[in-house]
Amino acid sequence: MKKQIAVLFVCVVFLLSITACAVPKDNVIASLGEYEKKEFFTSGGFQDYTDYAKYYFNSANAAENQYLNKIQDADFAIINTHLDDFEGWIETIKNSEPSSEVVVNYDFDREIIDTEDYFYIDSEEHTWSDGHASLVKYNIYLFDTQTQVLYYFHNNI
Repeated sequence: MKKQIAVLFVCVVFLLSITACAVPKDNVIASLGEYEKKEFFTSGGFQDYTDYAKYYFNSANAAENQYLNKIQDADFAIINTHLDDFEGWIETIKNSEPSSEVVVNYDFDREIIDTEDYFYIDSEEHTWSDGHASLVKYNIYLFDTQTQVLYYFHNNI
């Protein structure tokens, strides 16, 4: 009997560990409906990683989206702050691992961003003992209405 309980316990722990590794559903991406194509590039390990992705849609309606907000002129500062940080990490990865897929495939051009587009940013900032604040984890979603492409940037380092 004890052996059966032990085997059952091991099976339950195994199943829980497998489901913990499953990729969670991204509500922001899912809120735009079904995408036609996805390009996803990553670098890093279990907890610290950097992702860049492009999701191609045929007819996403960003205007009625519960997450995305239309970009206003004042939003460019926060968008650029996050993209500056992200591109800084791309450069850091490039210096240590130049063949990383996220480095090789990073091709975002900020010139495409305009006030016809939509964005959503979820980020955490940490203030260090010296008073300096820095971004520690974020997700950036930029939806280009002209091309119907959602750009996704994630950093957790």
